[in-house]
Amino acid sequence: MLKTTERIIPLTDLQNDLPSVLRNAQKQPLVITTDGRPVVYMLSVEMFDYLVSLFEFEASDIASNIAIGEQQFQQGAFLTLQEAIGVAETRWQAQESLYHEQP
Repeated sequence: MLKTTERIIPLTDLQNDLPSVLRNAQKQPLVITTDGRPVVYMLSVEMFDYLVSLFEFEASDIASNIAIGEQQFQQGAFLTLQEAIGVAETRWQAQESLYHEQP
């Protein structure tokens, strides 16, 4: 794992030692700076593809959940705010009790 100081790369270091910077970018995302200010992130292709896949997966889940919610709303299957708060509190309490039961 790279130290924080190894992850923040001045543009001049990038220009002077590109092979080393590229090797480090394969390990962890880097921050490239100009005049001490971040200007761009550099990350591996694998990390980029992974992040894009997460976004695409979440976006498709969000779209399908919105469609389901709209259908349920049209059918009158919804909760008032107070009912939703009650459901959430019940679930939180159930989760909380599970944590306290563990040795």
